[in-house]
Amino acid sequence: MLQNKVIKGALAALAALPLAGCGIFSSSDPHQPNDLPDFTKRVDARIVWRTNVGEGASKSLTPVVTDNAVYAAGRDEIVRLDRETGEVVWRTKAGGNITAGVGSDGNYVAVGTDRGEVEVYDAEGKFVWRAALASDIEIPPLVGAGRVVVKSSDTRISGFDLITGQRSWRYQGQTPALTLKTFSQMTWSPAGILAGQANGRLLALNPADGKVIFEAPIGQAKGITEVERLIDVVGRPWVDRELMCAATFQGNLVCMQTQNGRTVWNVQVDAVTGPVADGRSVYEVDAQSRIHAYNRANGREAWVNGDFLYRSVSAPIRVGTTLAFGDYEGVVSMLNPADGTVVGRVKLSGAISAPAAQYGYGAVFQTTEGDVAYVTEESIDN
Repeated sequence: MLQNKVIKGALAALAALPLAGCGIFSSSDPHQPNDLPDFTKRVDARIVWRTNVGEGASKSLTPVVTDNAVYAAGRDEIVRLDRETGEVVWRTKAGGNITAGVGSDGNYVAVGTDRGEVEVYDAEGKFVWRAALASDIEIPPLVGAGRVVVKSSDTRISGFDLITGQRSWRYQGQTPALTLKTFSQMTWSPAGILAGQANGRLLALNPADGKVIFEAPIGQAKGITEVERLIDVVGRPWVDRELMCAATFQGNLVCMQTQNGRTVWNVQVDAVTGPVADGRSVYEVDAQSRIHAYNRANGREAWVNGDFLYRSVSAPIRVGTTLAFGDYEGVVSMLNPADGTVVGRVKLSGAISAPAAQYGYGAVFQTTEGDVAYVTEESIDN
């Protein structure tokens, strides 16, 4: 199985998305990224602190914020940062280049390496255990409920005992002939572990034994060719007290009731990130880097911002009163969540491709060059 090159413009919807499968694809990119739009500054985008943890071996490394620390990873190091200042508390070498991470419950930290191993460290950076998997790891491990849960590129999801490292269970999903090599992530929900699949379905697994609690269709494959039938669940599913939302490439954004899984609404969208919600809207990024806002109650589109076409926009996140996201140049743009207009901007070093981590009034972003920055905003008094 070979990793394929990025396709932009092959079937338009494949813009900026690498594939993995049995064939090799290549194509020139006819789409030039939009220039950054002009805007009227309404907020001050502030970098509260900024630390470099080293260029990553993967573009999918994302920081995690716990009650007592910020954890991030560079090429072969795990780094603990002080939440208030961003100063390095400790650095520790992993057993290989880090391709997936970071996952943490505040007491233990887990990463995946290019050796096909998951490694676990304690909160002081001391090595605890490692376990080998049958395939490589590109999705951040999930840590909690006495388990370290790992999804490998062969679609297997494995649960390991958090303390001993012994494998407790394994779930084997179906492997399509072709899958997207784009960021995805598991998350916790009242129903269990939510994990998107390459067949367009969302699983909820029991963390104790890995048994399927429910399986919900998010997208349905269409077309004749394997490329046309790509329907991977992308990004990280969204869960709060009321809604549980997930999105697929070339498919749909579906929001369900958190308590019983009943579908509240669904809309067709070419998603490339996971959805993010607030009290008013659910936000999604499509394959051309348009940002969509949907009414949280009924799924009607409230607005769409097309100013950032082909800038490889990352998953949006609330930063203060704004909706923020990064792009391929490391620019963090801030939108007014009410109408999608640009209100603020700040620049980091390196592309921002993975989701930021929520922290207080702002969010912690990580770039491919190892910049880890806590970004907030302040309103400008008129």
